[in-house]
This record gives sequence, C-alpha cells and structure tokens, in this order.
Amino acid sequence: MKRTLSGAGASRAAAAAVVALALLAASGCASYGKLERYREAYPDAAAFFESRGVPSFGASEPALYMDGGAWYERAMELIAGAEDYILISSFLITDIDRQEAIFDALAERMADGVRVYMIVDSASYYRTYPMDAEPIPASTPLARALGIPLIEYNPIRGRRIFTLLGLLDRDHRKFWVVDGRTVVTGGQNVDYDSLRDVGSGGCVDAMIEYDSPGAAAFLRDSFVRTWNAYSLDRLDPGDFAAEGDRGEYRISIVDQGLRSPGLVTGMFDGFAAFASEELWLVQCYAYLTPSLLDKVRFAVDRGVRVNVVLSREHVTARALYGSYYGMLDLIDAGASVYLYESDVGSLLHFKLILADGKLASVGSANYNLRSQTTSRELSFVVSDPESLAMIRSELDALLASCRPVRREEARRYRGLPYLMQNLLMQFWG
Repeated sequence: MKRTLSGAGASRAAAAAVVALALLAASGCASYGKLERYREAYPDAAAFFESRGVPSFGASEPALYMDGGAWYERAMELIAGAEDYILISSFLITDIDRQEAIFDALAERMADGVRVYMIVDSASYYRTYPMDAEPIPASTPLARALGIPLIEYNPIRGRRIFTLLGLLDRDHRKFWVVDGRTVVTGGQNVDYDSLRDVGSGGCVDAMIEYDSPGAAAFLRDSFVRTWNAYSLDRLDPGDFAAEGDRGEYRISIVDQGLRSPGLVTGMFDGFAAFASEELWLVQCYAYLTPSLLDKVRFAVDRGVRVNVVLSREHVTARALYGSYYGMLDLIDAGASVYLYESDVGSLLHFKLILADGKLASVGSANYNLRSQTTSRELSFVVSDPESLAMIRSELDALLASCRPVRREEARRYRGLPYLMQNLLMQFWG
C-alpha cells in the first residue's frame, strides 16, 4: 500500500471519530434475532418486502448497461426518442465531454417541446479527481445556462452547514423516467467517473432499465415531491402521463427518503434472512456496523455461502483506508472477500445483492450505515429469469478480474490510520 494520509486528513478523521462512534452505538442493536423472527413470520423474501410497504409493478424488456460508454449511448438514445418528458435524478453532475453532450441533447429536445427536469445533489460542488486534490467543476452552471430546469437537493450552504443533518441528508439516487414508460436506475451519475469508458478508468457500474408504466408513475410521484420541496416552480404529477401496470415480470422498488426510513435496512434484512444457499454482495465500500455484520453471520450460520466483492481502486485515500479496514470483520464473520482489480484504475461502483441466483437488487444503496440512515436511496429488486441471467453474467465477468483476500492480508489493514478513516467514512461515505 503506497498511498498515505496527509496530516490534514488524519486530523479530519480524528475530529469525526466521536460522531462516528455515536452513530455506531445507535446502530448496534443486534439484528441477529430479528432476522430469525422474519424467517418465522414470512414464507419468503417477496412476502417480507410486501409487508414493509415495498411496491411492485409489472415490467418488461429488461436491459443492463455496465459501463459509462454503454450507458452514455443508451442515455442519448432515450433523449433522442423522448416525445413528452424526461425526469432525471443524479447525485452528481460534473464536467466531462459526454456530460456536456447529454446536456446539449436535452436542451435541443426542450426546443422541440419535450419537458426536461433534473434533481441533483450539492455534493457535485465538492468532487476531486481520483487520489488528487484537484477539483472537478460541477456542471450545474452549464445546465442553467442551457435553460434546463434544475434544483439542488438540500443545498450545502447557509445555516445548513452548521447542522449535522443538514450536511448528511443527501439524495444519492440515480434514476431516469422517460415518457411515463421507461425507468432506469443504478449507480451511474451524469459525471466524470460514471461516463468515462472502463478502459479509460471510468467506473464499473450498472444501470438497469425496464418498460413499466406503473414504476414510471411511482418514480414520477417521488420526483415531483422532491422537486416541490425545493422549488417555487411547483410541478403537478398529473401533468406527466404514466398509465397502466403491464408486463410479464415484476420489479419492486425500494425508494428511501428521510420520511420513509428503514427501507434500505429492510432490503438488507430480506436478502440476509431468506437466502438459502449463496449470497453475493458487490460493493465498493465496507464501512460496517455490528448490525450489518450480524446479517452476514446470520446467513453464514444457516449454511449460506456469503461472498463480498470490493474494489481495490478508490477515489480518495480515506475511502480506500476506511473500506480496507472492514475486510477482517467480514472474514471473521464467515464471508469470503474478493478484491476487484483494475489495470487502469477503474472503481468498482456496482451495488448488487444476489441471493441464490433467484433474487437481485441493483441500485444506489451501499452496504453501510450512511445508506441505511441519512441518504435517499433507490434500488430495483427483481426475480425474473431474464434479468437474473443478465446480472449473473455480468457478475461472472467481474469475478474474472477478482482475487481472494486472505485473513493474513486483511490483518494488515487494522492499524490506526485505517481505523480513523473507517470511523470518518461511517457517516461521510
């Protein structure tokens, strides 16, 4: 490990330790017994998710895009083919040629009468290049110069910067709704890391797409509620047509906000409680809590093979150190840990949970306390054979570039610098 922490970085980590420990204490109520009660109360994961208020909709025509180039081409196709409206929620929007091309295409379609609205997070103003202090410009000014209607979720300025919740309440979702039919979600932002090709160091990530009017109506309503909370130019969901609930498959949608807490935790619980043979967690981060480790132990104790795939590459040293610290905990809980290694520095940003090859989740939620508690997150939970076959194929392709992490190696990442960054990233990552 050649990367080191600066003195300023260590100071930030130390300052965060007390808050992080408090958050960990709050999350420490054991979930092991809770998972056993869920297994006794519900016949399967589908019934459990339904009991948690997770809606399900008819869907068809699944598609999966696993890198910036593939998703960029599809995004441009969706923009070109739109007839009525395009709603986009992107956690980050930062400058890159492909991002500018997307904005230009959106502006052109607006001139044709297509309505376009965007929700972005203020975190776009605080991005740097991977392992560098050089800032990446946010593209919010460009969007506004082109006349694209845009709001910032919970702007990081004014009195909000003096409140913990004001800083941590972030909209981490990434989704598109087009013409009340097409819905897409995953981990891809309209930004520098997401839209680059994997061969050029862009993220390995997924966007999953369905034709689903029911899901489109649900996400349209969620988008409009969020928009109206931050804009004086209010939207009416009735002005954005999305009718019907058709399709031979079903998708369930986990859409978590601060007014609907616990949905991400419920998703984690459902997979851990009802997996019977094999559970895959593909994540770039491992900022673990006792409760999250309990879910791994619970599955392992029932004979489930739990496999966790993490990324060797990270955008910041704090993310790398913080994530590596958790490897030993996963191994000691009984999981097999793998590192995705990229020759060109690509971050594995894919957020996938796959149980028994029969149930999968693809979306924005990381397996950490942050996604459970203080971030808006969105995931699709699917069980149709076509979606599962595509997801499994992509997982197998990723595993060809992975190596196992042994306990002896994981022990090397338990020093004080790793601990302090892990504590920082409990609420910052």
